[in-house]
Amino acid sequence: MPLPYPASDLSMPEPAPLSLRYDHFEARTDFDTHRHPWGQLNRISLGLIELDIAGLRLTAPADYLVWIPADLPHAAHVRQAMDYTSIYLSATAAARLPAQACLIAQTPLVRALLDDFCQRRLSGMQDEWDVRQAELLIEHLARAGHQANFLPESQDRLLAPILHALRLAPDEASTLAQWATRVHSTERTLARRFQAELGMSFVQWRNRARFVQALAWLKEGWPVQEIAARLGYGTPSAFIAMFRKQAGFSPERYRRQLLAS
Repeated sequence: MPLPYPASDLSMPEPAPLSLRYDHFEARTDFDTHRHPWGQLNRISLGLIELDIAGLRLTAPADYLVWIPADLPHAAHVRQAMDYTSIYLSATAAARLPAQACLIAQTPLVRALLDDFCQRRLSGMQDEWDVRQAELLIEHLARAGHQANFLPESQDRLLAPILHALRLAPDEASTLAQWATRVHSTERTLARRFQAELGMSFVQWRNRARFVQALAWLKEGWPVQEIAARLGYGTPSAFIAMFRKQAGFSPERYRRQLLAS
């Protein structure tokens, strides 16, 4: 028997081409498996959102939108208090986006268009200008590119032990050449596997693992200097530069947003 739609969905207007709903979730909020009658973009104000889809865990920081096609069962997990926006797309608009769940980066223009809708607290399009703005947003989302996960996994026999070790100890500072020796391969082979399997380099994946750990430690109130040292950075400024590249702002600004929420 198909999962029923949430009551909150049934009370919303049909997307034309968008409809929006706004929520504030407290820390440690979990949502059991459910589905939506329309394609859904998930937008969070800070931190991370985690979704379970077909047995896989999809993790996304606030710089990304999470796209869930219509009728796709999924569960969601919120680890810290945050503002949350659901953006639902009509069937015609959803057909422009990928057929599978994925992450879509919020480019500056995508962020600005969504910020305008959210600041006006629109639940649906009010006039022709709103419809045009929505159509521009959909066009840019369709062109923005997408990725399967912020911190993707792999069952590749060479990559799996490296990814597992870095998840357990993000401060692990071994070079790719040193890892190649441990897994009986070559640096060049591993570099190719990272790109082919994960769509990013070894250093990019490790930086993302460190970023995810840093978010948790910032939430616990750890000083930036201590987080930098525990993650293996020689100076706090090197850690801050990595964090800013991932989040778009500094660790201290993230902490202030966390306290404000």
